[in-house]
Amino acid sequence: MVMSYSMELLPRSVSQDCRLVEYWDGYFRARNGQAIEWLCEWMDLQGFLAMLVPKSKSAAVPILVAGCGNSELSAHMYDAGWHNIINVDFSKVVIAEMLRLHVRSRPHMRWQFMDITRLQFADSSFDMVLDKGSLDVLMGEITEGSLPAISYLSEVKRVLRPGGKYACVTRAQNNVLGLLLETFRQGWLLNVHKILLVSSSSDPQLQPYLVYAIKSSTEDFAPVKCFFGSSPNPCAETQVQLIVETIKKENELRSQGGLIDTSDIFGQLHRGRRTPLKLGGHYPAVVLDAKPDAEPPALRCGVFLVPKSRAHEWLFSSEEGQWQVIETAQAGRLILVTLDSQQTDNMDYIKQELSPFIKPLLPLDCRDSDTIPYMTTNDSLSQRILLEEIESPMTGTIHVEELVLLSEDDSTASRAEEAKPKQYRRLVFRRNPNLIQSEASLIPVKLPSKERDRSKNGADVGRRQSGNRKKHKARDSVLGLRTGYEEVRVDFSYLASEYHAGMISGLSLIAHSFEQWISAKEPIRGMIVGLGAGLLPMFVHNHIPVDIIQVVEVDGVVGDVAKRHFGFVENERMQLHIADGLEVVRAIARNESYLPHSDLLEEDLSLLKLASRKSDVRSEAASLAEGRGGRNESQKLHILIIDADSEDPSTGLSCPPAEFLEEPFLRAAREALVEGGILAINVVSRASSPHITSVALLQKVFEEVYDLEIEEHVNRVLFALPQHRQIERGMEEARVKLERLAAAFAPWENGPSMKEYVKKLKRLK
Repeated sequence: MVMSYSMELLPRSVSQDCRLVEYWDGYFRARNGQAIEWLCEWMDLQGFLAMLVPKSKSAAVPILVAGCGNSELSAHMYDAGWHNIINVDFSKVVIAEMLRLHVRSRPHMRWQFMDITRLQFADSSFDMVLDKGSLDVLMGEITEGSLPAISYLSEVKRVLRPGGKYACVTRAQNNVLGLLLETFRQGWLLNVHKILLVSSSSDPQLQPYLVYAIKSSTEDFAPVKCFFGSSPNPCAETQVQLIVETIKKENELRSQGGLIDTSDIFGQLHRGRRTPLKLGGHYPAVVLDAKPDAEPPALRCGVFLVPKSRAHEWLFSSEEGQWQVIETAQAGRLILVTLDSQQTDNMDYIKQELSPFIKPLLPLDCRDSDTIPYMTTNDSLSQRILLEEIESPMTGTIHVEELVLLSEDDSTASRAEEAKPKQYRRLVFRRNPNLIQSEASLIPVKLPSKERDRSKNGADVGRRQSGNRKKHKARDSVLGLRTGYEEVRVDFSYLASEYHAGMISGLSLIAHSFEQWISAKEPIRGMIVGLGAGLLPMFVHNHIPVDIIQVVEVDGVVGDVAKRHFGFVENERMQLHIADGLEVVRAIARNESYLPHSDLLEEDLSLLKLASRKSDVRSEAASLAEGRGGRNESQKLHILIIDADSEDPSTGLSCPPAEFLEEPFLRAAREALVEGGILAINVVSRASSPHITSVALLQKVFEEVYDLEIEEHVNRVLFALPQHRQIERGMEEARVKLERLAAAFAPWENGPSMKEYVKKLKRLK
């Protein structure tokens, strides 16, 4: 097919071809390096950009230019002081061209080949997304479908931080403006500016507009604000009047709290449509119609109730997560409703209150039915309490939350007080609010009996430490705890995080080595980089026959929170060190002293004596250690676990920090391990490239590499062995062997069932 390329700044008729990468590769080759500025130029925009991102902050603010093309806009911004810019485009031709032009003169600016409808960046990565014409191209003609544009704006919302801005330069045709108003309706501040063209080369007949949306911290429906000046162009004035009328109707809708006459809008299913609403003035809701490529629905329509405490989770707060919910529910339409914070387990009351608002949202053929299914999570929230908000210079805001949940079975009890509460404590970092860092199961302890049982699996994280017993009693009453319970303790045999359970199960890979070390009376050393609430270290301490456990955490505030709220303890076997895990592992690889506790001497012996009290499994190792009478020079590790999250979302990695998956560290990690040792790394990324790269590097450095997928395409645990594993009959035998060793050391009550995890282990090398 022969293509010709118009010299217009932007084709007034955008065809389907304009969405194809082949079109744009050919287009940019035809330009032969000549820059093209669609809609407007730098001179027309620089005042707006200075308003959106003040010059005083410009150098550090991360900015994404989506669909950059070969425009000179980014270069002008860089020269004006905006240095932290990432430009993306799905044309490899133009990305190669822009790299060649700018890599030396503007070294801090990045250029990446990427599809803007599937951005490979983590949530909350940018303070601003800048779009000059890209949305117009994706939308196409008014009569064409808008799924690519919907996907793109969904990604924009995901990668913006709270307070972040999406700045879109557009012709503001009806379909484009309508999608922008709908997408940024709830929880966004939306402004529309007419761009006054001052550059000589701009087309005066083609009036551009700047629509910018600010990610608000509230869930309100703020009115859209317009800023239009006069224009000598009659066509532009006609367009302004249409825009003003459209925005007037939008603001009427927003003034009613997002409620609209839904009779016609929701009467039929429109595949791929997502509509945020607010029901009854205080129930945030999202109406989802299954995507075009979804399987035929088993359910015509359903309502999914989201407890308020879980509304911040990725599955319910992100658009991608919500699409997963409707896919799992196998529904043609799913109405997600976030419950009020005071709602409990009275499902009949909830249905009665929601019914008048739900009915108009049903397809016409479902509105006379009394059997619309109501679904919810497998737990119903009774109450959520924020125990403490802590500010850390390194991590930012840290929340410690406490929840009491009623199980689905318990919710059918005739009296709420007869239901048994399930109580949890959570650690949440504000920088990543959709991720629960740690979740601990709490066991209530009855007072004042002096004979109460203190299980070896539990540690007191009492409520009395603040001294205000009246306050805590009142809170317990709100939570529905039985009279007399004033303290709780963490059940350290419970691992809420699946990847933690996967890490423990993956130690089956070295079950034979465990036997050899124990038989040879060799003290077993483990290191965990990343503390969180300390739940994984405490599980290893209590249930895995490891003699020396070093926990490395870069933020001392996190260590304090783990001790005060989650019962993390240090003793002769386990120490916490506030240090950089990268440097610690490198020091071990060089056989250098790396921590205050590295020269253990007599502490090494008392440590092993303590281990011997736990079980006969370790008694011989303790005896041998006592007989050495000398110093153990080697600090090399038998087990190295990387369980750290990333504070730089622009890398595409949520866990771990990118440096832990680079070749220099992986080689140091191999050198830091003894023969038969194991490295385990938790890798979380929505993008595919970090997973591919990390696996390739591990295969390059280590002799054996294994993969355990926890959440498809997002979370996996990678295991690496520096030497080939001893031949065994199979992983099932290895698992049984490890379970036998753990049971002899200290069996767990609520710990993971390793069998299912071991089945999923895949050898990659």
